[in-house]
Amino acid sequence: MLTRIYGLAFESEEKLKEYEAMKIEAEKRDHRKLGAEMDIFSFDDDVGAGLPLWLPNGGVLTEELEKLAKETEFLGGYDRVKTPHLAKESMYKTSGHLPYYEDSMYPPMEYDGGKYYLRAMNCPHHHKVFAARPKSYRDLPLRLAEYGTVYRHEKSGELFGLMRVRSLSMNDAHIYCTEEQFADEFRAVNEMYLKYFKIFGVDKYVMRLSTHDPKKLGEKYVDQPELWAKTEKMVRDVLIESNIPFVEVPNEAAFYGPKIDVQVWSAIGREFTLATNQVDFAVPARFGLVYTDKDGTQKTPLCIHRAPLGTHERFIGFLIEHYAGNFPTWLAPLQVAIVPVKDIHVAAAKDLQNKLRSEMIRAEIYDDNNSLGKRIHAAKTLHTPYIIVVGDKEIESGTLSIEKREGSKEANSAEEFIKKISEEIKNRS
Repeated sequence: MLTRIYGLAFESEEKLKEYEAMKIEAEKRDHRKLGAEMDIFSFDDDVGAGLPLWLPNGGVLTEELEKLAKETEFLGGYDRVKTPHLAKESMYKTSGHLPYYEDSMYPPMEYDGGKYYLRAMNCPHHHKVFAARPKSYRDLPLRLAEYGTVYRHEKSGELFGLMRVRSLSMNDAHIYCTEEQFADEFRAVNEMYLKYFKIFGVDKYVMRLSTHDPKKLGEKYVDQPELWAKTEKMVRDVLIESNIPFVEVPNEAAFYGPKIDVQVWSAIGREFTLATNQVDFAVPARFGLVYTDKDGTQKTPLCIHRAPLGTHERFIGFLIEHYAGNFPTWLAPLQVAIVPVKDIHVAAAKDLQNKLRSEMIRAEIYDDNNSLGKRIHAAKTLHTPYIIVVGDKEIESGTLSIEKREGSKEANSAEEFIKKISEEIKNRS
């Protein structure tokens, strides 16, 4: 009988202690543990493995992230679209996802004399949106964005909390552009990544440029060697010109073109594959996508697939661990907890809650039958940024007794506090 034994070696006692400390911290930050404690998400056997249910606090996180994406994309000149969650087999055959990707798709449904698949990717749907109306060079670049839900039949043994699921809400968009526009568009996508990194405090990252294997053309990759060489060079040149750190990884490209996977490190040094930025030189032609150029000829656009925030599922899993549940105020499911000292203080607490909620600030009152200490502790369990205690002293003085999440305390009028927290939320600071 053979036994496999694994071991880790460290070059110094200091490195070993750093590793042990990181392991302990990682356990504290485990998104599955914190996600349950903070009522963010849940799984249920009747729903199915790998199909997360967003609880109300998780719903806040997804809404806030989608709001951020929509604002950013609006300023970036994107148009929003909505597409169905399923489509006929013929569309996925045209795109080439069948048979390349069939193992990761749910089995087809037989209906109305044909086969329908739950969508595992949004791009074919967006190609159809592009094709719905004639296009000219004046319409390009055309940027189509959607938080589209996709379904992927991941193997049971590969499912892991929010990091590997079967239902994914993806921050997806497809940019249709000319070859001359490509560098600017690809650069703008990368700059969008950098903006998000700044917002979320991601300091360490690297772009992983995945290229094709010439020996697998026609098998794993579309058989157009000249376009492979050309587009890989285009992507590489943009990364070099932008001074963005990147590494090249062979034989990991998408079947239709080179791609960038964005690797980030959380606050405790754990590595995540967060998002993707892909070039597609093959599939638009399969769908007959064309635009009328200046000289009146019909040309096929290049397509950039991008998802800077990845999916709600993976990104929120990353953020839970990155922040250890201490989300910045704009993102926190509960922004203000109001704790009345006694029953006679509940009316004043409700008045304060109404003032906060009228300014779109998420505030809840903790007025159950537990002691004051237990109610404050319950609010802290949700890592609430601000806890306000309302008692005789506060009502008489007209000031709020505010405890910040990190433990410091201050006193402000309701008006001053609302102004301050509103600015904090607006600026996503």
